[in-house]
Amino acid sequence: MDVENHRYMPVENLEQESYRHGDMADPSRDDESGDQEDRGNPVVEISCYLEHVGEVMLLLTDTHLVCHPVEDAADSMPDDAGLWLCCGNKDSAAHLHLPLSEIFAVEYKGLGPVGQFNPSGFCGLAAPQQQMYRIVLHTFQKSESNSCKWVPKAFVFGHSNAKDAQEWVRKSQNLLDHDTRRPKHLLVFINPYGGKGLGVQIWEKVAPLFYRAKVETKVVKTERSGHAHGIMKHASKEELNALDGVIVVGGDGLFNEVLNGLVLHRHKANGAAKPQRTTDVQTQGDGYHKPEQQNGHHSSEEKGEEAVLTDGLDLDESGLQNLRMNLDNSNPDLRLGIIPAGSTDAVVVSTTGARDPVTSALHIILGDSMPLDILRMTGWNKSPEDGLDEKPKVQYAASFTGYGFYGDVTKESESLRWMGPARYDAAGFKVFMKHKRYEAEVSFLDIPHSLSSPHGVVSQGPWTHHLPFTNSNSISQENKKAICRVNCATCAEGPDFSHIVSQHSEEGYASNHRLEGLLAPKWQTRRGKFHSVGAAIMSCRNDKAPDGVAAHAHLADGFLHLILIRECSRPAHLRQLLRLTRKGADPFKFKFVEHHKTPLFTFHSHGKRSVWIVDGELFPAHTVSGQVFRGLVNLFACGPEI
Repeated sequence: MDVENHRYMPVENLEQESYRHGDMADPSRDDESGDQEDRGNPVVEISCYLEHVGEVMLLLTDTHLVCHPVEDAADSMPDDAGLWLCCGNKDSAAHLHLPLSEIFAVEYKGLGPVGQFNPSGFCGLAAPQQQMYRIVLHTFQKSESNSCKWVPKAFVFGHSNAKDAQEWVRKSQNLLDHDTRRPKHLLVFINPYGGKGLGVQIWEKVAPLFYRAKVETKVVKTERSGHAHGIMKHASKEELNALDGVIVVGGDGLFNEVLNGLVLHRHKANGAAKPQRTTDVQTQGDGYHKPEQQNGHHSSEEKGEEAVLTDGLDLDESGLQNLRMNLDNSNPDLRLGIIPAGSTDAVVVSTTGARDPVTSALHIILGDSMPLDILRMTGWNKSPEDGLDEKPKVQYAASFTGYGFYGDVTKESESLRWMGPARYDAAGFKVFMKHKRYEAEVSFLDIPHSLSSPHGVVSQGPWTHHLPFTNSNSISQENKKAICRVNCATCAEGPDFSHIVSQHSEEGYASNHRLEGLLAPKWQTRRGKFHSVGAAIMSCRNDKAPDGVAAHAHLADGFLHLILIRECSRPAHLRQLLRLTRKGADPFKFKFVEHHKTPLFTFHSHGKRSVWIVDGELFPAHTVSGQVFRGLVNLFACGPEI
């Protein structure tokens, strides 16, 4: 296994600091001498037999497992290493340089048969066997069809002495146990009814991997909607501290339920922005000023010019300042994970690149971790004109929230649950043929084009970068086209805006948060008739949309992608929807489509109303406010590789 093919490192380790698994140095980074074969500090070395290959020396260091043929045995081996191997194991070899970070389990299997080298080199012919004391190393290899998909692979070594074999396993297991990134205790929720009803079978398929890796799992089969939410909501801090992670075996709906159970009553941050009546204003100097009336001046409705809420951002009574956005009475190291068993599994595909239960299980076992942006949706049943004095409803989303076409499809599908996942196709066709549009007003915070001052960076969670940053709805083409992958630079750089957007004045941006030289964000408003309004927090890749709803959305940059589909003809709308189904097509390249990158938006409808959906769940509201909180939770993933 070549060093170049090792799995990628998490985004929080991009600063050329030493990557650590517990106390282990980064196995994939070159040292100062450029030697990629750095083997770490030796721990133990034994001579043994690699199944179907031959005699080898097996060296264990504090960072790697290194295997190479014994010199005498190597002289007698064929020049073509591929001829050593039979039964499809052509990717094995006598030379191994495997990081411990890619080994998820080590087992001592006792006395048993070990397949010997087959000199014929042909599959189908029985190879000789020898009774030896067996050591089994469990790792993975990437699928040839999809590099994001991981396939478990085992190397079997035989040794003549039981005590030496057991000691080797004990020391290697001790190194794996000291990898503090790897989970030891997990709470697992299984939805036995969601998606295709395969949750239990999928868990039974991956459960042996957790057992083999010595990860303790407490399994809860959900009995009703809200079951997992209630358990997470009432979990004490001590109970959460006893866990390394909470795993969902199900779809995006169950993940959202667990997410809200964890976050909804523990997240303490600034209150939601309350939409107000807007007037045309412009920003000059240090404050907001109404523009002078000029001949030929157009309204925001006509030209979409900048508008600012007349009372600034009206905060509710919480109004707390918490720059790190920690959750009260929770475990800050707790990670969430998903083993896909749903209808679409957009969160899994967007964060791992593969809709594969085994791949997701291996990410969890190996302790991969990355921050994930979360959107807080706050909704009121009244309009701003009627006053928003009612207690709002709050829901958190990890992937997508939408109104109009999206909400109508979800609402229509509720009556077609008997059809299973096919209900979404039937509901989508029915809603599309109605071709409804809704009058509404959408405002969003437009971030200044360039935030290049290194003093403008406020560290948030794992982000400690002080790099030049460019962002707005008119961001550079280079950044706009960047796809979020492992080691994503976009997710690692730049300031966090989730604590800035709730200030009442421009002065507050600089004085309260040390953002000297920063231009204040400005509000822009769009009024009119829309077929849909969508907000994608991640790309939302799925089987029907291979690039996702917003291909260039990032997992942890603190922004959402606001997508406005204005009134258009039915054929034009169909062309836009069809582009979502084609890989590489641009669904935003239409005159009736607006696409903006923002950390905050507000919305209120006029006249006939649709319904919002939040990660697939209905969220009825006349007026809403959506705000992104950067890296609010951590996920067992590292981003897709392709």
